[in-house]
Amino acid sequence: MNRLVQPNDLPDSLWHQGDQVLTLPPSLVSAYIAILERHDLRTMADQPSPNPGPVGGITKPETDTHLAWGFAGSAARIELAFLDPTNAVPHVSDAFAQLFSGNKVAIADVPCGSGAAVLSILTTLAELRQRGCVPREPLDVVVIGGEISPFARNYAVEGISEIKTTLESQAIWVQEAFFNWDVCDILSNTDLIREITIRSRDSGARMLVVANFSGFLQRQGKFNAAKPQLEELFRHYRGTQCSAIWVEPQAPAVNNLAGGFFPRVNLWLAETWARFIHLFDTRQQPTSGAQASCLSRHPLKPELTPEVRLSVMRFDLNSN
Repeated sequence: MNRLVQPNDLPDSLWHQGDQVLTLPPSLVSAYIAILERHDLRTMADQPSPNPGPVGGITKPETDTHLAWGFAGSAARIELAFLDPTNAVPHVSDAFAQLFSGNKVAIADVPCGSGAAVLSILTTLAELRQRGCVPREPLDVVVIGGEISPFARNYAVEGISEIKTTLESQAIWVQEAFFNWDVCDILSNTDLIREITIRSRDSGARMLVVANFSGFLQRQGKFNAAKPQLEELFRHYRGTQCSAIWVEPQAPAVNNLAGGFFPRVNLWLAETWARFIHLFDTRQQPTSGAQASCLSRHPLKPELTPEVRLSVMRFDLNSN
C-alpha cells in the first residue's frame, strides 16, 4: 500500500502515539483562532456545543454557530481520513498519497462551508513536510470551492489567507476561488462545473471532496432534487489520476443499511454511475462506507479530547 506516511512515523504535532490522540495542525489552529477572534466568535466557541450540534446553513447566525462549534470536528474528520493513524481506511489515505505528491493538483470542495476540509488537507500536508515525513517537492494547488452561504465562503477565503505563508514555506502554492453553489439548481451547478473545468485544466491530478452533506441531502429531503446535479458534477470531474472522497460523520443515519445515507448513495452508484465511477474497496461493508474513529484534541481547550468518528467513501473517477 502506497501510504503517504506510515502511522508509526506520524509526528507528535499531528498524532500522539502514546495517548492515541489526533491533533489539528498548529497552523490550522492558529488560523481558526484568528478568524474566531476577528469576528468576535471566540466566546461562543469556548462554550459547550449544543446537542445536537449545528449543521450550518445559509444565514450568518447558522454559519457562525457552525464555525464556532462544528469547524474543529469537520477538520478533524478530514485529517483522520488523510493520516489514517489507526490503519482503518488505508485506501483513502492512499488517495491523498497519490494526488498530493507534487506538481499540480486541483481540489474541488463541495459544499466547502467555511473551508474546514481544504484547510485541513493543506495544513496537514504542510505539517508533514515541515516534520520531514514526506518529500518537500514543489506543489501547485488549485482550490475551487462551491458553497451556498456567502458568509461561509468569506470565512474560507480568510482561512486560506491565514495559512498561505505556512504553505509557501513548505513549497506549496495555492490559487483559490470560491463560488456560489446551489446543488438543487441546474444553472448554479453548471456555472460551478465551468469554473472547475477552466481552473483545473492544467492539473495532472484532481480530487473532489464532498463533506458533511448528508444532513442537507438526507434529513432535509433534498437528495432527489440534487441527484442530477451531483451526477453531472461527478461526470465532468472524471479523468486520469482523479479521485472523489465523500466524508460524513459516523452515525446510524449515515451508515444504517436500512435507509442510511451511504447505502442510498451506493445503490444510486450501482444504478447510474457504475459506467464511470469505481467505488474503491473499503475492506468493510461496502454499502455503508468505511469507518474510523479516534480521540481528537480540542483546538481551544487542549485538555479535552472528544472522539472524532468518520464515515468515508472513496470513488475513482474513470476517464473511460
